[in-house]
Amino acid sequence: MYNFYMRFWNLTLLTCVLVSSVASSALAADADKRQIAVRAGAPLQASASHSAAAPFAKGIVPLMRFRVKLTSNVDGSVAQVGDPVHGELLDTIMLPNGHYVGLGAHVVGEVTQVDHSKSLLKADFSAKHWRNSNGLLSVKITQVGGKDLLVDTIPAAKTRVERADKKAPPLGVDGQGEITIKYNTAGYTAANAAITGGCFAAGPAGLIIGPVVGAAAGAADPTFAYGRPVTEADGHTHVKGFFKGLVGGLPGGFLISGATNRGLNVSLQPGDIIVFQERAQDR
Repeated sequence: MYNFYMRFWNLTLLTCVLVSSVASSALAADADKRQIAVRAGAPLQASASHSAAAPFAKGIVPLMRFRVKLTSNVDGSVAQVGDPVHGELLDTIMLPNGHYVGLGAHVVGEVTQVDHSKSLLKADFSAKHWRNSNGLLSVKITQVGGKDLLVDTIPAAKTRVERADKKAPPLGVDGQGEITIKYNTAGYTAANAAITGGCFAAGPAGLIIGPVVGAAAGAADPTFAYGRPVTEADGHTHVKGFFKGLVGGLPGGFLISGATNRGLNVSLQPGDIIVFQERAQDR
C-alpha cells in the first residue's frame, strides 16, 4: 500500500510540473505575440493618421499669398527666360514645409516668359493680343528666406503692380498670372468703332468728319491715338496724338496707324511691389 501511495504522489507531482511548464510556455508565447503586435501596430497607425490628415490639412490651409518688393531691375526689352529676379518679403508666411519666414527675408525668382511689344497691326492678327500690342512678362518665385519653394508661386491674378515710379506705365496681372500694361483695350476699341460707324453713316461727309473727330480725340487723350498708355519718353504727346488721330481717321488710315503704333515692353524696377500666390492646381 505504501508503494501505491508513493507512486500516486510522484505521478501527481509530475503532472503538476508538466501543466505548469505548458502554462508558462503559453503565457510566454502570448507575451511575445503582444510585443510583436505593439511593434507592428504603431507605424501602421501613424501612417494611417498621416494619410488621413494630409487631405484635411490641404483643405483648410489657404493658398500661400504674399507681397514682394523688388530689389532688382527686369528690362522687358532685353530680358530672357531664366533671368534672376530679386526682392524683399513684405509679409510673414508659412512655407509648404511648415517653416515660417518673416518680413524682410530675401526672395529669389526667375523670368519664365517674355513676350515683347509689337505693332498694333501685327497684334490684331493674334487672338491673344488683339487690340493690345504691349508686351507680357511672367515670373515665379523659387526661394524665400533661403528655402526652396516646391510649388509654383506666380503673380496673383487680377491684381495691380504698385509702381515705385508713379509716372511709369501702370502694370497689372491678367487672369493667367502674366504681368502686362494696364490699358483699357475694350474702351478704346469701342470708341474707334463708334467713330468709324459715325463716319460711314455720314456718307461722303465722313471723309472730312473722320479725320477731324480722330484728331480731336487724339489731342484730348493721346492714349486713344497711340493705342497704349503714353510715357514721358514719348514727348509732346498731345501734339503727336492730334496727328496720329488725324491719320487714323482717314480712309484706310487704320492700316498706317496700326503699322506705326507700337506697344510698350513690360519692365520692372526696384521698389515695385507685386502680390504673389501659389497656384491652386498644386494642391
